[in-house]
Amino acid sequence: MACPSPWKDIADTFFECSICLDLFKEPKLLPCLHRFCKLCLESLLEGQVGTFECPLCKDVCKIPNNRSDGFKTDFHMKRMMQFIQLQKTFENKEERECIGCEEKLKVTAYCFICNGFLCVQCYQFHLTKKMFVKHQKHLLALNDLEGKSLTQEKLASLMEAPRCHIHPEHMAQLCCCTCGNLPVCVTCTYDEHKGHELRDVRKVANDEREHLKEILEELVKRKDTVFNFTDKINRVNNDVLSIVAETKAKWKKQYKDQTRKLQNEKEKEKKEFTRFKTVLEESTRNKMKELEKEMKEKIREIKDEYDRMIKTKIRESKEKEDTKRKEIENRELKIVEKMNRLDAVMNERNKTIDEQQQRKLKETQNLSDLCNQWVNKFENLSTISSSVLESHNHWTDAQCIPDIRAASEPLVEDIMKDFPEIESLSDIKMDDLPILCIDKVHISDNAESVVDVDVIKGNHLLLTGITSTGSGNIVVSGKLSSDHSFIKVINRQGRQIRHDKIDKVKGSSLYPVRHCAAFSRDKIASVCESNQVGVYNIQDGSFTQNSITSLFDDIKTVGKKFASCITTDTVLGHIIVGTRNTGLLFIFDEKLNFIRALKLPEVMTLSRDILYHEGVLLICDGESGCAYAVTMDTSKTEAELLYKLPKPNIDGETWRPHSICTDRAGYVYILWSQTTHFTGKCIITQYSQDGQQLLTTKWTEDTARCMTTLMTAEGEKLLVATYRSRKMLCYGLMPE
Repeated sequence: MACPSPWKDIADTFFECSICLDLFKEPKLLPCLHRFCKLCLESLLEGQVGTFECPLCKDVCKIPNNRSDGFKTDFHMKRMMQFIQLQKTFENKEERECIGCEEKLKVTAYCFICNGFLCVQCYQFHLTKKMFVKHQKHLLALNDLEGKSLTQEKLASLMEAPRCHIHPEHMAQLCCCTCGNLPVCVTCTYDEHKGHELRDVRKVANDEREHLKEILEELVKRKDTVFNFTDKINRVNNDVLSIVAETKAKWKKQYKDQTRKLQNEKEKEKKEFTRFKTVLEESTRNKMKELEKEMKEKIREIKDEYDRMIKTKIRESKEKEDTKRKEIENRELKIVEKMNRLDAVMNERNKTIDEQQQRKLKETQNLSDLCNQWVNKFENLSTISSSVLESHNHWTDAQCIPDIRAASEPLVEDIMKDFPEIESLSDIKMDDLPILCIDKVHISDNAESVVDVDVIKGNHLLLTGITSTGSGNIVVSGKLSSDHSFIKVINRQGRQIRHDKIDKVKGSSLYPVRHCAAFSRDKIASVCESNQVGVYNIQDGSFTQNSITSLFDDIKTVGKKFASCITTDTVLGHIIVGTRNTGLLFIFDEKLNFIRALKLPEVMTLSRDILYHEGVLLICDGESGCAYAVTMDTSKTEAELLYKLPKPNIDGETWRPHSICTDRAGYVYILWSQTTHFTGKCIITQYSQDGQQLLTTKWTEDTARCMTTLMTAEGEKLLVATYRSRKMLCYGLMPE
């Protein structure tokens, strides 16, 4: 018949070493409450210096000077293992040497004072003789196990109180709280432990139990937080996978639609050439017939003239055919180039979103691993706490519970940590594919609408930045007062959705003028001229920003140095900040970590606005009054000048660029002003996709300051924001 166990509710693995997978032998306890056999722990420490990592919970533990011997022996587990061995001996009715008669017989009982087995006769002798009166309360008999009446409390009462750790010949009478609740005898109170805090072990155990119960109650309250955190991680993972799948499907449809349109254009061009050739050949044949008829009607002497005319017509026809063929071939070549470009964009976008997916899933996996570590620590701590509390052994409680409390306190702190960034892990950066099948975009002659934006009116307010987001909202930014900048989110009708006032850096003498650029579907990047760069979430208004003043400290130039504009590379997740009087651009990652500085060609010193477009950087330079295209190679520290965008020549005025943007078809738009104070005449210029051809020039309101594009149900629009009048002009962008 199997013997009952006082630890019947504890899994068998609790008593097994996780390294050798056998029952514990001389168990050593780590600060994190995980335990290992002494020999197994020595193998773990081999080659380690200073600290080592617990293989179960990954906590870093300090290695004592005397290595494995310096770790506390888990005598609670040791006692449990002792009982398990006794239980197996009784269950199997093994023959053991009796400590009383030295005969090897089937054991009947065990004396915890003699620390040995007893046969039937010696067991009765222990029970009846006065010389063993002190032993009788410490006898464990086979009947106790078979009767299923043995509890942890009763087992604790059978065991003898521990010996003094300095005088093992004496029983411990007190507990030294100063030395970690060590058992001491009366002699020690006048010697080694003189002046220490000495208390009765029962009082110490009761106090420790109460402290542990409070911590366990707190952990139980926090348990749901851990499992809810795991559910939240799973939801974010599902959101990431769902968004990526939807985006790829949308891109695939866009790709197929544009490919079909381009293929149709190609076929249309081929049919046009065939029709032209057929008509030309028919016309030529008819003409030749007329000439032949005319030739017969005239005299023979003029036949040579007719032959010359025929040859001329054939040659002209051939030349026209060759000219048309070259024209069609060139147009077909451009279509093929667009198709190849669309293929490359599609492949690059798929590669980018796959990389984002892997990075996001890796981050959520790291959080999930951390959460699993908390769960494992919590379950281990709960198991050992329950075991210790159920033992009702004062000495066990006094010595084990402080270690349990020490391990549980950092666990409570970890569980109470907040991870606000987990909600943003599903924020995948993605833009629609460029529309390459459009050969020309026409800007509407007049503004389709003029919206007076009441929510951005104020005596000192200046609107200096505008962008649109993938969610369809418009974000404006600028100076609110001499000490504050602002960011506002508004809808297409001009109604305010969100407003945030941002303090200027204390002690800064610079104006709090703020600029912005779209970063992802629900986030924008922003920079203030008082040298702060940040990322703003338009959904909840959260704003993370860092000071970048230190980046200007070592730059020796004339005039004030400050951040003057911003753009983003959504593929790489980079934020690019333009500056004044430095000739530099600063590049940051999405977490606002500084990556590097990019030196601009000497002709550029005042970046008034910048735009990352098709792998190059377009810069509106306020000092030279020109717009440039420079290289954007992440492996180099200096940008190379590619070309200067054509400058408008209207009314013989000197025009200076202030704002730049691009539409989905890749056409570039620049807002120009006659002066640097935004009060002179203003025009909008449209450029080819490579920025090297000026296509269209359009007058706009004199106080226009910045512009962006916005996707609407009616198509893409060009938004122009005014500097002080707080108007938004909306121009239609109509593909042809």
